[in-house]
Amino acid sequence: MNATGRPFRGVSPDERQAQRRRQLVEAGLDAFGSRGFHLTGVRDVCAAARLTERYFYESFKNLDALFLAVYDEAVARIREVVTRALAAPTDTPTDLARAALRAMLTAYRDDPRVARILLVEVMAVGAEMGDAPQNVNASFAEMIAGITRHLFPGMPERGLEPQLVANGLYGSTLYVSMQWAAGGFREPLEQILAHCMLFYDALFAHYQGLLAKPKARTRSRPKGPASSRATRRTRRDP
Repeated sequence: MNATGRPFRGVSPDERQAQRRRQLVEAGLDAFGSRGFHLTGVRDVCAAARLTERYFYESFKNLDALFLAVYDEAVARIREVVTRALAAPTDTPTDLARAALRAMLTAYRDDPRVARILLVEVMAVGAEMGDAPQNVNASFAEMIAGITRHLFPGMPERGLEPQLVANGLYGSTLYVSMQWAAGGFREPLEQILAHCMLFYDALFAHYQGLLAKPKARTRSRPKGPASSRATRRTRRDP
């Protein structure tokens, strides 16, 4: 920032700082996603961003703070591709789930840096991340729950809680994706997609089975004098 805080070449000091921050986040995404959090230092990030350490500490308290910003950026990229896939027209719930899963898995495979940060490195950073990973997982599970409520509005009446169902679906997908990323994406994407879809297909088949069954009816005990006399007779019987 210049001494007067006036625009330089038509760009304000705040805009220049925001640009430097973006450079650092992009450099951090490349460094953390390529070599890992514990093998990356502030100097590595600054060198990749072509900025001095002074500008690093202008935007971030430490490397953990940068990783959290990089994590948020990676989440935003995945959320964008999944949201776009969910907005596309589909014929069946199965097609909708498959489109969203394919978009997510494709994004992971096409940018292994994002996959490593979201699925591997976030576990290595640990407690320094605070509640961020839990909140992100909860938000994706809630997204699935919202879609589930929309597609299957009668779930609660048939003994299924949409949020618990969504937690299971998201958890299974997350773990399969983690193992795929940790193994270097060796298996073909379509194979991973098929295995993720097993859980969704099972849900759809189970729900269709529930729809085919009549809802259980609760039998009410008759009230009035006749009911009272029957109760008294039952008590007198040995």
